[in-house]
Amino acid sequence: MDHLHRIEYHRRRPDGVLVLEHTEEVVDHGWYIRKGDDWRRRYTVECAHDFMSRAGTKPGTYAISVWRSDFRVCTVGIEWRPSKG
Repeated sequence: MDHLHRIEYHRRRPDGVLVLEHTEEVVDHGWYIRKGDDWRRRYTVECAHDFMSRAGTKPGTYAISVWRSDFRVCTVGIEWRPSKG
């Protein structure tokens, strides 16, 4: 079974406009190991923290959307504040 997902990281500008800052593709079935929206949101946030730390993403407000083909798995909003160190 194919578990290819696209994760889009949109930064919210001060005027409220969302700008696509990063995109990654992952082969991962983690969104399906438990059922429910709460699990998908928590898993997305954990994946986003990992990626954003590695990518050196600037602090700010982000909308993170996970897609499988043309189906949106979930979207979450986070305040990203990278750790110092």
